[in-house]
Amino acid sequence: MIEIAKNAEGVRFCVLEHPFELDKLEIGEFTYFKKHLGMSDYMANFKSWLKRPTVYLIVAVRDNHIVGWSMNESWSKPSSDRRPIFVLRAIEISPLLSHKGLGRALFILISRILPGHMITKPVNLEAKRFFSSLNFSLPAKNYPIELADHPGYLILDEGTKLSLSLDGMGVVQDWTAACKMKLFPKETPATHKEPQLPVPATCKVGNMSKGADQPGNEIKGIAEHEKGSAVEVALQSDSLSSIAGDVQEGFIGNQKMLSSCECGENMADKFLLDGKKPGTAFVCTSCKKERYFLPLKKTG
Repeated sequence: MIEIAKNAEGVRFCVLEHPFELDKLEIGEFTYFKKHLGMSDYMANFKSWLKRPTVYLIVAVRDNHIVGWSMNESWSKPSSDRRPIFVLRAIEISPLLSHKGLGRALFILISRILPGHMITKPVNLEAKRFFSSLNFSLPAKNYPIELADHPGYLILDEGTKLSLSLDGMGVVQDWTAACKMKLFPKETPATHKEPQLPVPATCKVGNMSKGADQPGNEIKGIAEHEKGSAVEVALQSDSLSSIAGDVQEGFIGNQKMLSSCECGENMADKFLLDGKKPGTAFVCTSCKKERYFLPLKKTG
């Protein structure tokens, strides 16, 4: 979990990196996606999305309750100007905190982290007005993003995105620049000095390198598909086939690694090993190759 900002009201804005980080948080009061799209279990959906390397989930937290969230996903094809594209799938603020500028602040913080252009598809008139107020617009002719096969999408180009300001948003700390350097180091010039990113006791800074996907499924499709299937992935019985030795192993979770495997995968399964060399093994979820071994420290 990377804290990217906080406001005068005590709301912390964080990028979630791993499903288990949600175990420290509780879901606040939300109604829209529950009422209109049947997303009855927000926590299960959040955990499911975090297992996808294409997803960036940003939350607003107050008193350990999630009071706002936004799900964003990278798109595989860059724009014709060779800049990355991110699809904003959904953004929601608790009705208890609506009309206080929290949604706008959340989006501007997101836009400062994700490089390149952003696109989204409003689901109703109110959403269209919200995104229009943030300078989203219909794609113009010869625009560097081709959306002919995706009608209804609005675009926020990178230049316009950089003009969005947090003035009047009540944000008293802004660590988005440091977070962007951690998540997207290639977007930072080599001569640029990296600012220090504060690490609160409940947050851990990590480096993420994500994959990519098409904008195809809007949040409606995601919510409907995962409404009854947001469950833990099945364990792979041969996950430790590349690890030799007479050991007994147990699956204890998964984790995004700081660098990609040779196959390009960032996620690794973690296994607790007993035997002659006890410790934790990190195994690529895709090719099943051992990425890293952390020996168990002896006590006494």
